[in-house]
Amino acid sequence: MTVHNKVLACFFGALLACLAGNASALNIGDYPELEDLIRVMVEEDGYPEDELRAVIGSATINEKTLELMDRQWEAVPWHKYRNLFINYRRIRNGVEFWNEHEEILNRAEAEYGVPASIIVSIIGVETRYGKYKGNSNVLDSLVSLTAAYPRRSRYFKKELRVFLNLARRERIEPSSVYGSYAGAIGIPQFMPSSYENHSVDFNGNGIRDLVNEVEDAVGSVASYLVNHGWKSGQAIYSDVQGGLPDSALALVGKSAKPQHTVENLIRSGVTFNSGRASQEAALVKLALENGEYRHIIAFHNLYVITRYNNSINYSMAVTELAEEIEQRR
Repeated sequence: MTVHNKVLACFFGALLACLAGNASALNIGDYPELEDLIRVMVEEDGYPEDELRAVIGSATINEKTLELMDRQWEAVPWHKYRNLFINYRRIRNGVEFWNEHEEILNRAEAEYGVPASIIVSIIGVETRYGKYKGNSNVLDSLVSLTAAYPRRSRYFKKELRVFLNLARRERIEPSSVYGSYAGAIGIPQFMPSSYENHSVDFNGNGIRDLVNEVEDAVGSVASYLVNHGWKSGQAIYSDVQGGLPDSALALVGKSAKPQHTVENLIRSGVTFNSGRASQEAALVKLALENGEYRHIIAFHNLYVITRYNNSINYSMAVTELAEEIEQRR
């Protein structure tokens, strides 16, 4: 289902402030990635070259965006990251958001099998329950990251391509769109490709509006997780109990991607609650304030949450905030 003009008119015009930071004029010829993108979009997407060069050339390289990419909060130790999101205000506001939208959250949980608490928590972590959707110019952000952020240029070039085609198809001025410094947009902070591929019209009004319609945001978060493999009824994680035995030290990894069978972890002497566990899991650690580590078993569903943001800190913050909100209710 294509995104309706009305959605994108709201979507692209709703946020009006621009990210403060140093910006420089753009000379497309200085950036091979942009030249390559133009070639591909002209040849494969039928985008008129003069028009495309004008759009991309109107962007600026925002140094602030590039700086923020290299000092993301997900890189800080777990004990510091956790405090950013699991606190009284975020929990209280999550309870209020859940109570206000209980009917739509219940329907999403019933239809997709994703707990309402997880949906609420993701929206809470991403945009403080829709109250802060970002104030960065998305065109500038995506052009900057494509042209001047080599480490992830390929990824952002794909997102810029989706974004420009989406805007042209719906006749929206690309420079009018605002979101996060990385180019994510709306209540659930979807990147352009996620908006295109995973958003849903959950209130049935014929449009997919993740900026203004909580119903669509709720359904789209659930849709995103299911499309990335969420398993209804399975556990998300379990703490290792009684300390990690020396026999299991070599099994500790840096990714939540399941790498071991639950049976092998148990045979290696790791003690944890294996109820409702997936067949495979990862063994990971979280940095505590005292220099020690908290070891957890990351089941399949925790890995799915990292498809939203590739960080164990992020996925655990979402999970523990969900637990706190549910308990407070």
